[in-house]
Amino acid sequence: MTDLPKNLLSRFWLIPVLALVCGIHLVSAAFTISRSNQDPVASDQGAEMWLASLARGNAFPQITDGVRHPLFSWLAQKTFSEDQDVFFKRGKWFNTALVIGFLCVLGITVRRWLDPLATTNLLLLCSLGILLVRGTYFQPEPVFYILFFCWLVMAWEILTGATWKIYPLFGITCGLAFLAKPSLLPLLAALAFAIGVKILATFCFNKPPVRDGSVPKKLRRFSSEKPEPLPPPKRAGLSDILPDSSQIAGALLGILAFAALIAPLGFFGQKYFGKPFFNYPQYWMWMDDFKTEAWPWQDKYPGRAQLEKIPPGELPSFTWYFERHTPAEAVTRLTQGTTQVLTKFFFPESKRPASAFFWRNDQPKKPWEQPLAHRGIYLITLTLLCGALALMARKSLTPLSATHVAIAAFLLTCFFGYAKLYGWYWPIGRGDRFMGSLWIPAVFLMIVGSAYLRPLAGKFSNRLYYSTHALVLVSLLLQAASLLNLFLQGGSLLTRN
Repeated sequence: MTDLPKNLLSRFWLIPVLALVCGIHLVSAAFTISRSNQDPVASDQGAEMWLASLARGNAFPQITDGVRHPLFSWLAQKTFSEDQDVFFKRGKWFNTALVIGFLCVLGITVRRWLDPLATTNLLLLCSLGILLVRGTYFQPEPVFYILFFCWLVMAWEILTGATWKIYPLFGITCGLAFLAKPSLLPLLAALAFAIGVKILATFCFNKPPVRDGSVPKKLRRFSSEKPEPLPPPKRAGLSDILPDSSQIAGALLGILAFAALIAPLGFFGQKYFGKPFFNYPQYWMWMDDFKTEAWPWQDKYPGRAQLEKIPPGELPSFTWYFERHTPAEAVTRLTQGTTQVLTKFFFPESKRPASAFFWRNDQPKKPWEQPLAHRGIYLITLTLLCGALALMARKSLTPLSATHVAIAAFLLTCFFGYAKLYGWYWPIGRGDRFMGSLWIPAVFLMIVGSAYLRPLAGKFSNRLYYSTHALVLVSLLLQAASLLNLFLQGGSLLTRN
């Protein structure tokens, strides 16, 4: 009986955490929906509303205008109203409800690995860091961010040797994410690259990886069985790398699920644009300006009949670009664009004073652009914490393996690959929403990584871990209180696309 209060505390601490996070998010979203982003035509929202009206009655997401993929508009059709203002507001509340559901599911999932402090920080950073603003738009970003995050988690599992059961779910998630935004495609290339790195790295290590994730008997310190003699070291061969029959079968199911989900979109694209999965941005990216080049080009070639008349050599492409620009101009565009997207990723409001990290005193005179001032400081702090714990735990960590190398290659390729791609695209499409897809995975990785390393880091690790998370939480709560104070004084967020 004496353990009952302790058991209740360990079981139900998530309830007040979710109440706090979801309460802050809902109140902030209500004020933002009513005061910010009031133009339904701006920021692609009018196009999404139009697509949603066309999608009514469709059994599958398939209708595209050649720019926007159909999943969000297909889901948002359920909120349709002939009154455009009502439809607009319903769509924003639909996104907000989706975000609240995601925060609850994420909290329930991570409570098995994380303590209350880390869980609260993770959920608040997901909410205030990116989802609050993006969820108050009639846009597909919240759906894509959630699917993007789930896809990355499953890709990690595949690289570490998951069983066949994950592959069908991976295929479904992959298909849905692609239907949300075509931005998923670079992730598939990053995963393929990481798998290739793992195959090559395996030959550099003497001991083959354990496929099923079980612990070898020689590592079972508390086993009562007599230890088996260790075999002599040997280099891994192809048989140690290639998937077994169950994994192959699971991968085939995943591919079939992926193909079935995206097939309607492919047929629609072929019919109306002359190519399956046709997308205007793949041509825009080779232009220099949206208003003077990209939009007029789309307006000139709005459908299949016009697009098929373009000679192949005149379609914007890599070759087409370098016929009009020097390599030096390309390097300048890539460098400047990458600098811009990375700066905006960490510090969307770079002109704010340092004191704004704890409290902002300019309300309600000037609208804020972000709920969190200097949000990158949180990610930098969590990264430093994870690095410090890794350094302290270096003697307890398992030896470097091909899996570690592959995961590192995957994460670095994803982050810097997207930074380069979005940097190149900066002259055409600017804003926080592009690189924003990496915010939740980055915060999640640093928080979960720190929690994993803490018990391995020895003396002082608990003090470092909990004091850092406590300081992060205090700052987040102060910023949330500052934001609510802004709203109560009649202020608003000047949200940016």
